[in-house]
Amino acid sequence: MLQRFGEWLRQNWTIALAALSLALGGIFMVQYGVENGLLTPVWRVVGALLLGVVLVGAGEGLRRRFGDEQTPSTRYLPSVFAGAGVVTLFAAVLAARLLYGLVSAEATLAGLVLVSILAVALGWLYGSVLSAVGIIGATAAPFLVGGESDGGWLFFYYFAFIAIAGLAVDSVKRWAWVSALVLIATATAATGLYLATGGLIHYTAFLALSWLAAVILPVQSFTPSHAGQTVLATIAGLKPRADFPARAAAAMTVFVSVAGLLLSLDAPSAAEANIAFLLIALVLAATLLWMRRAEALKDMPFLPAAAFLTVPVLQVVERGPLFETFLAALQPPADATAGSFSFVTLTLILSTVASLMAFWRMNRCKDDDRAAFGFALGAATFAPAAAFIFEFLWSPAAAFGDYLWSIHLLAISVVMALLTERTLRAEDRNRRQMRAALFAIAALSMLALALFVVLTEVALTLALGVVVVLTIAIDRRFDLALIGIFTKVALAIIAFRLVANPGFFWAVRGNTAWLALLEAYGGTLVLLYAGWHLTVSRARQSVQVAIGTTTWTVAAVFACAVLQRLVPDEPGLLAAVMAVAMLAQINRLPITGRWLRLFRLALTVLFGFIAAILIAVPLTISNPVLYRNNLVWGPPIFDSLALSYLPLAAVLAIGALKIGTLKRWLRIGFVGVASLLAGFYVACEIRRFWHGPDLSAPGVTQPELYSYTIALLIVCATLLAVSFSRRSNALRKVAMAATGLTIAKVFLVDISGLEGLLRVVSLIGLGLALAGLGWLDRIMNQRWNRMAGPSEVSGGGQDR
Repeated sequence: MLQRFGEWLRQNWTIALAALSLALGGIFMVQYGVENGLLTPVWRVVGALLLGVVLVGAGEGLRRRFGDEQTPSTRYLPSVFAGAGVVTLFAAVLAARLLYGLVSAEATLAGLVLVSILAVALGWLYGSVLSAVGIIGATAAPFLVGGESDGGWLFFYYFAFIAIAGLAVDSVKRWAWVSALVLIATATAATGLYLATGGLIHYTAFLALSWLAAVILPVQSFTPSHAGQTVLATIAGLKPRADFPARAAAAMTVFVSVAGLLLSLDAPSAAEANIAFLLIALVLAATLLWMRRAEALKDMPFLPAAAFLTVPVLQVVERGPLFETFLAALQPPADATAGSFSFVTLTLILSTVASLMAFWRMNRCKDDDRAAFGFALGAATFAPAAAFIFEFLWSPAAAFGDYLWSIHLLAISVVMALLTERTLRAEDRNRRQMRAALFAIAALSMLALALFVVLTEVALTLALGVVVVLTIAIDRRFDLALIGIFTKVALAIIAFRLVANPGFFWAVRGNTAWLALLEAYGGTLVLLYAGWHLTVSRARQSVQVAIGTTTWTVAAVFACAVLQRLVPDEPGLLAAVMAVAMLAQINRLPITGRWLRLFRLALTVLFGFIAAILIAVPLTISNPVLYRNNLVWGPPIFDSLALSYLPLAAVLAIGALKIGTLKRWLRIGFVGVASLLAGFYVACEIRRFWHGPDLSAPGVTQPELYSYTIALLIVCATLLAVSFSRRSNALRKVAMAATGLTIAKVFLVDISGLEGLLRVVSLIGLGLALAGLGWLDRIMNQRWNRMAGPSEVSGGGQDR
């Protein structure tokens, strides 16, 4: 567009300069009369009007005789004269008001309207040059005329009339660049005027008028009927491109939305900021209702909706007038009925109304599933998004009180619940499921947020558990698979609260009541079990995995918290908690997307690293075998050794057993670490039996040495028995390796370390044990061969 205008200007620069000279001549004629005192003010204005009429008449005479663009020798001259005359008429009307005060503001507006009508009529008869001359000249005229007046607000409406006139001309001529030129010129002039003089209300009126003109006039219809491709689709590279009327409407919608957003920050008072905010709200309502028949404008609500939600955010970031007034009202003496709080309520009401409008548009898009889903998503998220913004940025509970603010949130929840019910009444089941799930998630989110505001820490956790059960019950009743997203989010919040914040450290504090601990963890476990039981009847694998992981995580943390309170200062328990969190992330890896998978992997590494550091403490600096001051306390078996090493060993062993998606090398690693910790615990218990609480005593007694041999033989027999019951060749090999380790210990250690009868008993016991193990191994081989025989004959055997 600009390229075509530049080419025309290079070819007709003399004509352009002629038009500029004539227009400036008419303007400076008025200015010269003022500066030199020639004639009376009335005659100065009359002279300017006569000059304008003469120029328009000259242009019309040339057009009727030679045409505007047909005759090469006079091409564009009629437009030059007529355009200069229109500019002179605009300048004369403005001078009559601003320089001399001859007429009232109402008469000035009437005169500007008449000149605008004349400009439109001439534009329909002439070529594009007249429009360009008239637009540029009329826009520049107020800045060239000058003068002092308290009626500067008139210019905003004057620029709006110029925009309407230019768009009206182009609606017939279809030049497109004329519409772009008039919108850019008038928007720039009006914005510059606002920055120089203020006048937010009148500038807002200009924005509204120019936006309406940009939507209505290009299609010559009071009800937008823009057809074709949307602008967002054009930006995405789809063909064909959006038509110019759609692009013009989109451009003005962006401009008005951004301008309204900035005006709400720049406003000198909260009242004027509210006016700018209401402009955005009205544009949003118009895009949802008024543009319902415009196929090419169905993406327009996104622009004012984004600006609407950005207003309360930037009010906090930039300390805008609305937020400043809100904070001032909180200062003592605070007035709970202060009007400053009305912005919060007003915004929630408007956002809820916008959600209802989007719901109405969703039901009108029966043949366009993509657009219907977009409106459903907007209806389900818009009002809740506004509520979340206020909750986490404005802290409105400090102004309204917890209960009154929670009523605001519950009102939105009720609206979303009603939309869920209405959606479920739809005839098309495939369409209604996803949309109803969106509204159900929104309703439950608002319910959870209201509970977050009004309930205590323990009650909130239990309430979230109730919400989880409700979401699963809703899914079971109405088959809403998408609601599982909310269920998993709620489960993640429950796990976070019971593990991290306030979590384990709150549970082990001395001032935390045992009843509160039991309510938080025990009550949540009961609710999670109820939710898991409901998932059994409807196979939602991801939800089942999530609720199962959360249940085991909470149970493990609960057990560790109880033990830590009974037996404090044991880092092994904290290591077990971190291991539980690590396993929970590993268990959910297969059901997560790519980016969330990376996040979970990072959490897994972090939790594992912390668990390793924590378990290193009882293995090194607080190891009772290495340091004399680390005495063992508590009854045998159930002592401080068990608290230090067994919880982590149990967590890793259960994780290796229960997590079916675990990599083989990781499973072997977990089993190996668990076995080492359990073995170290058994060894320490044996040493305590012979040495008492001080395990750092030097040397190994002969009975203690023989006790280690007996323990190893028991381990070998146990491993063989387990390998037989599970038909695991790998466990069998481990058992035989342990047997070899036992034999090596007897011959390399026991023979040299034992004396007398203990040496004889050790060797005889080893022989009997080896005989028994050999017999057990043969029995296993015979059983396995008999069990594998029929399968091999039928061709279905497996090599284990």
